[in-house]
Amino acid sequence: MFRKQYIITAFLALTAVFSGCTNLDEEVFSSIPEKDFYKTESEFLAAMVPVYSSMRAMTDWQNWWDLEETTDVCVTPVKNHGLWYDGGIYIRLHQHSWTEEDPHLNAIWNVLYAGVSSANRVLYQFENSSIEMAGKQNYISELKVARAFYYYLLLEAFGNVPIIDRFDVPDGYLPATEPRAKVFQFVETELKNNIDNLSEDRLSTYGRFNKWNAKMLLARMYLNAEAWIGTPMYSECEALCDEIILANKYRLDGDYSLPFSTNNELSNETMFVIPFDETKSGGQIYMWARKTLHYSQMQTFSLQATWLDGGCLGVPTFFDNYVEGDERLEKTWRMGQQYALDGTPLWTNGWCGDPQMLLSYTREVTNISGDATMYQGYRFGKYEIKVGATGTPDNDYVIMRYAEVLMAKAECILRTGGNSQDAADLVNEVRRRNFDTTNELTGAELEATISCNGVPVKYGRLLQELGVEFALEGLRRSQLIRFDDNYTKGTWWEHTPTNDTKRNLMLIPFDQLQRNSNLVQNPK
Repeated sequence: MFRKQYIITAFLALTAVFSGCTNLDEEVFSSIPEKDFYKTESEFLAAMVPVYSSMRAMTDWQNWWDLEETTDVCVTPVKNHGLWYDGGIYIRLHQHSWTEEDPHLNAIWNVLYAGVSSANRVLYQFENSSIEMAGKQNYISELKVARAFYYYLLLEAFGNVPIIDRFDVPDGYLPATEPRAKVFQFVETELKNNIDNLSEDRLSTYGRFNKWNAKMLLARMYLNAEAWIGTPMYSECEALCDEIILANKYRLDGDYSLPFSTNNELSNETMFVIPFDETKSGGQIYMWARKTLHYSQMQTFSLQATWLDGGCLGVPTFFDNYVEGDERLEKTWRMGQQYALDGTPLWTNGWCGDPQMLLSYTREVTNISGDATMYQGYRFGKYEIKVGATGTPDNDYVIMRYAEVLMAKAECILRTGGNSQDAADLVNEVRRRNFDTTNELTGAELEATISCNGVPVKYGRLLQELGVEFALEGLRRSQLIRFDDNYTKGTWWEHTPTNDTKRNLMLIPFDQLQRNSNLVQNPK
């Protein structure tokens, strides 16, 4: 518990210090005497906290996590002829017809660049501080890696974006769009130049970047390099995975659900998280409960100071990826009859126009455009919801876990022509905890080309396994794009393929184009 509480407590202390310093103009900081700040290592550490705490907005309403709705995993259909229509944004996300005016895109852009700006501000202060201390350069490197994380997400979502790597920019500065390959190179260089300066200890860096999760961030870059910039870098990815494995800092938890439990800071598998605390941090993981559960389930968990919106649910065709006996199905999704805390079966109670009936989540959903009901569709259940929880969870949001290291290495082995059974052994190591009896995959199965979402996909069985293992963890878009561009070629429930690779990138938001004449829109 100490690991999580430190970063939360540090943030609260820093908020008091900098409560008047929210303007990002340079003049605000030029008026702060250097001697008044960063005299000790703890003050350096505390100053970095806003760079991390800014990440909490990514999991809130209409933000980064909703990019999962562009994939074959989840969807927010219009219910009872109007509810959750929201101007059609969720239909457009699901059917890949989003526009530059859609609010999600602007929210994502703003949150990610706010993180970049925060990192640039603290870097400027650190680099211009007259205080000399042994760990100063280490903290500067950590800030650059955290900034690279925000750029990694911008690279994944928008591709061609401005690179802003300094805080002291001139008045009227309008950064220009850089091509995706140049942004990739910038992020790669920032990571490579700074990883070795980071701490090797995973416990004291909980909720922060250390040498190992920074290596995994770079491994993600290399795993997607061929899809993003046309240059295969699977050998580089595999080498980084080997370094993480040999370091023996992390290991798989025996229970698949432990990394998502209320006290998931106890997990040995989580590598990088966004810390949350219901009494100290603020913010919410919108898909944890509020966005997905029917309102009647307030009684299941005796929820306090919040409500449930019942919007998002599992894409019915996604469940074809689960094989018989896979415990991840019930550990990821809420299905069937739902109950109150005392075991009483719940009813819909006519909520939002539903008929009065027992609340039982069904796999099948009528359609996306208005005829769905509030009780149709399996709901998210991956994160534990503690009894009496409020709108802010105690669970930390998982960005990286050790299972991804093993699966990424397996994928690299396949893509570089290595021993396919070695790849299968790694995949089986990850999936073994989820089956009551032996249910092992073979190398031949992983190598095969099979149908995924209605089209042939090389290594398609691995794509299915990645979807099941990491469902709802923000990785599915990259997975689908990486595997024979299943993202634009695949067919799933209420989604027909565009066969248009331009849709692999989100559009630059209209608001940003209006503010900055140097931005260039992605191809529509």
